Amino acid sequence: MPIDRLAQLADGHWKVNAVKIQSVKLVIVLVHKKVVGDFYLADKVTLELNTGRITNLGLRDAKNVSGLVGKILNYRTANPATIKKFADLNDLIVK
Repeated sequence: MPIDRLAQLADGHWKVNAVKIQSVKLVIVLVHKKVVGDFYLADKVTLELNTGRITNLGLRDAKNVSGLVGKILNYRTANPATIKKFADLNDLIVK
């Protein structure tokens, strides 16, 4: 999938903690546990007060600055948008 299309899909309406999102600089996108892209998060996003969701993330291709693109992570969550410390992701690499 082209990286711009992936960014467009990941720019959806995510239910995340508005305070926690302030510390996020990098968005890691997984599909079936495989990291398919990493993106820089814009300095400004939209918070929809009536739903508590964020939109308009202004994602920009980070060109695998994370070193995780192509890796499989043992990462399970019921929430498709989860905030996790970057340092913790290395412990989740399967291959």
